[in-house]
Amino acid sequence: MKLSIILICLSSFAAIPTLSYAQKTKLTLEVANSPIKDVLRQIENKSDFFFLYNDNLIDVEKKVSINVTKRRISDILKLVFNDDKVVYSVVNKQIILSPKSMVAAGAMQMQAQGVVYDEFGVALPGVSIVLKGTSKGTQTDFDGNFVIEATSGDILVFTYLGMKSQEIVVSDQNPIQINMEPDALGLDEIVVVGYGVSKKSDLTGAVASVDVEQLSSIPNVSVLQAMQGSVAGLNIGAVDAAGEDPSISIRGQNSLSSNSSANSPLIVVDGIIYRGNLVDLNKADIASIDVLKDASSAAIYGSQAANGVLLITTKKGKVVGKPTINYSASYTVQTPTNTALEPMKATELKEFLPDAYWQTGSRIGPDYLESDPNFDITSYFNTPEMVEGYENGTDGSLYDILTGDGYINTHNLSVTGRSENFGYFFSGGFTDVKGFAANDTYKKVNYRMNLDAEINDWLSVGTETFITTSDYSGETPRIATASLVHPWTPLYEEDGSPRQTLQGTWFNPLLDLEADDDDKRLNLFANIHADVKLPIKGLNYRMNFSQNYRTINHNNFDANDANFTGYGYKNASIYYDWTLDNILSYNRTFNEVHNISATFLYGVEERNYSFTNVNSQNFTNDLLGYNSLEAGDPTLYGMNTGKEREQSLYTMGRLQYNYNSKYLVTGTIRRDGFSGFGTNDKLGVFPSVALGWVVSEENFVNTDSKWLNYLKLRGSYGTTGRRGLGRYDTQAVVSTSVEGNNGYIFGDGGSPTQVQWISSLANNNLGWETTTGLNVGADFAFFNSRLSGNVEYYNNSTKDILYAIQLPTTSGFSSINTNIGEVANHGIEFSLTGKWINNQDLSWSTTVNYSRNRNEIVSILGADNDGDGLEDDLVSNTLFIGEPTDVVYDYEIIGMWQLADEEAGNIPNGFYPGTYKIADLNDDGAYSANDDKKILGYKDPGYRFGIANTVKYKQFSLYAFINSIQGGDDYYFGTDALIFGATNTSIERYSVQNIPTGAWDYWMPENPDARFRRLDGPAGYEPNRYLQRNFVRIQDVSLSYDFDKKILGKIGFSSLRLFVSGKNLHTFTKWRGWDPETGGEYTWGVNPVMANYTLGLNVEF
Repeated sequence: MKLSIILICLSSFAAIPTLSYAQKTKLTLEVANSPIKDVLRQIENKSDFFFLYNDNLIDVEKKVSINVTKRRISDILKLVFNDDKVVYSVVNKQIILSPKSMVAAGAMQMQAQGVVYDEFGVALPGVSIVLKGTSKGTQTDFDGNFVIEATSGDILVFTYLGMKSQEIVVSDQNPIQINMEPDALGLDEIVVVGYGVSKKSDLTGAVASVDVEQLSSIPNVSVLQAMQGSVAGLNIGAVDAAGEDPSISIRGQNSLSSNSSANSPLIVVDGIIYRGNLVDLNKADIASIDVLKDASSAAIYGSQAANGVLLITTKKGKVVGKPTINYSASYTVQTPTNTALEPMKATELKEFLPDAYWQTGSRIGPDYLESDPNFDITSYFNTPEMVEGYENGTDGSLYDILTGDGYINTHNLSVTGRSENFGYFFSGGFTDVKGFAANDTYKKVNYRMNLDAEINDWLSVGTETFITTSDYSGETPRIATASLVHPWTPLYEEDGSPRQTLQGTWFNPLLDLEADDDDKRLNLFANIHADVKLPIKGLNYRMNFSQNYRTINHNNFDANDANFTGYGYKNASIYYDWTLDNILSYNRTFNEVHNISATFLYGVEERNYSFTNVNSQNFTNDLLGYNSLEAGDPTLYGMNTGKEREQSLYTMGRLQYNYNSKYLVTGTIRRDGFSGFGTNDKLGVFPSVALGWVVSEENFVNTDSKWLNYLKLRGSYGTTGRRGLGRYDTQAVVSTSVEGNNGYIFGDGGSPTQVQWISSLANNNLGWETTTGLNVGADFAFFNSRLSGNVEYYNNSTKDILYAIQLPTTSGFSSINTNIGEVANHGIEFSLTGKWINNQDLSWSTTVNYSRNRNEIVSILGADNDGDGLEDDLVSNTLFIGEPTDVVYDYEIIGMWQLADEEAGNIPNGFYPGTYKIADLNDDGAYSANDDKKILGYKDPGYRFGIANTVKYKQFSLYAFINSIQGGDDYYFGTDALIFGATNTSIERYSVQNIPTGAWDYWMPENPDARFRRLDGPAGYEPNRYLQRNFVRIQDVSLSYDFDKKILGKIGFSSLRLFVSGKNLHTFTKWRGWDPETGGEYTWGVNPVMANYTLGLNVEF
């Protein structure tokens, strides 16, 4: 009996930590009808474990049969003692067996306490400890200590970011000591997969997670900007104005349309499809971002997931304990990354202008190499004021007045906590942004409330709610016009007021700043949900009901518009969406190895949009501006109102099965109905299947070796859809004109009459655009998990593409929407992480991601009008069978015509010395777009890569991210040089228009080998030069310092971090435009990419 008591006490030793040996050791065992004592002896022989038990209390003569392969000791003991009459405790390598009846007899509510360390023996603060099967929990303090109420025999679950989760059994002895191990692969990490979650180790599709914690110190208004370049296959553009969302795509362009929305992924926030602007979300409120890239993963969202899915989850209440208050603030200074397209200053422009007139006045001599001293450039100016400014040496820059440095100012405050049955997260934030252009401002105030409550053992409820108010007020001036104004043009009258017109006819952009512009927006989102545990074990029901109410009220009055008679408008838009989801889920594990998860969904979504737009001009007085539109001319009054609605119904079933986390299979089928399609095509069905095999769990793989630690192979095949069309595109739409404005005039001298007409054609055969995709991939870890990553190959095909086909003008309509063609995308992606140094004081890791996508048009209209047996291209839209969707289609430049060619009479009609020599592809002696243009290259990137380095030394942390896009031999081309193009054929333009600064290499008699043609050129045949936009950018750098938590604890703080960071610090490129990543053309009137320099802090108490 004394021995029994000793054993029971030992079995209660602190809570039985599953320390490193027990966690890592896996045994293979095969016994048939043998006594338990023989099984225990075999375990001792095959491992370092040894057992302590009293054979008077434990029936070790009982015979059992066991057949397991590479299983942990805890799993084996559960099979050995499957009658639940024995409690086993693992302490290091010692296993203590005790009768459950004796342990239960002494069970009582107690305080389990202890300390948690990392692998180096350093105390871990903030470790989450939860009583398994309940919401009760706590977290460790600054020194790793914890206290939690529990009963002997309860199981505590320890979790910490970047560490393997551990479970221990509570007993009478304290304190408990836990040593947590790093989870190099994040296999225990929970990933959102749509209408549920999954362990990373159980995934079968292409799902990537974003490092949200790292994004917190990067200065971005939108979370999308912060993700730029961080995930292989995720392509995010730049923003052109404050408060804008960037364009986003996943794995290339699936549509023939160049509209970014046609290739944008579906956005899901807290399990609900989200239709608003992502910039309305507070980046500080986001807990995780997961990207579903393949058809199998995205098929759960069926009809809207052809371009992938972005899943965003916001923060919830933490474990039980006192409320945690977090405050973060940052201030960012923004400066242009380059001055490539800024207009010339006076000195540079004066030197340039004579070159434009070399043949008409500025040069003399037989070879035009001698300057004419009598040449007067002012004779070409069109106003006396320009002449006066030139002669007086005026050097004003309207562009400099209207542009400048910007800033981003952010403040966020949150409170989070949890009682035993109630969790909460409250936050508020303020963002103030000034962009590059004058009046390009954005102010945002956001509030969030996330609650969850456990009502009883079978019912839980919760809500995720946010409100965002945004202010975009202020009319941005016409930067394109400001770029063209000569520096010697006077901008102001003698009394200091802005002149109405510049250089004769141009509206003065300074007057735009006088407009009264009020642009206010509201975004209200609320999701409420209830979870019910049904009487069947493992079966749960969840109901989600969400509403999203958004308004835009944009009012404007400009007294200088409408030829200075005044123009005003009031535009009001209301968006209201609601969703109701009913979700049944079933999760069970049988015989410890058969894991089943099933999900069934039935839902409905409705979207509503209403608008009222009223405008007026030619005001009799402007005292009340847009609040008195009736003061305008009634014959010029405009009004447009409307209301739209669409509905969707959907059902979905998903079944996931894995055998011992080794063999994985997932099957999904979704059926969607959408009101916008034709009568016969409203329903679509989207199935998918995915398989996974964890090879490293097989007997023939030795994962204890140093070189291979983990290997999983997976593959998926599935279909998704897109419904990117207007709500009423299947129907003929009737429009109405307002009497007196755009009305029809019957007879000569009549007044405009209100009329109605059909403005768009019906097409009742419009149906689903579908994408079918194959994805194969592998996840791996080598060399004690110091080198880990994944690789993917995908092949997608999109058919029945929704596209607007152009119609002859004689039809009375410009286009009709229809289903046409097929586009294919295939590519490879990989992500590789190396952990070069990992010790207590110093760590260094590198992550490299790479993606390469190839896009091809397989079919367009299916027509063969020329009878050659091949489908015709759609040349008018630059769409070609067998080629990517974005091609460079132009004349091929093979040289430059020279003065000697003119003397020899070799220059064709329409060309001159200094103009491009273009290839005559059909050798007919003439040039035409149909016969002599060819594909010169492609605008899509050849490949993308990113390199992220994180170095931590004690309390310092340095992060650096390099982003790059390369074109290879034929890809990523853009039009080179704004000042040379089809519209720049006359030298007269230079006398009234400024040009971008820079050393442009244009043809002159003394520069015959120039890259670009002469400054004037032929109007009929004007090809462009093209240049690859390859770049390598130092995109993000941040340096942070975390203050010692022990010191902070003495003053009531949990943590304090200070950081400095920079974004878009330098770009290595030959591209001469604003930025190589923003677009393929040289365009004035858009903003350059800004470099950001940030100082910030994050404090928690």
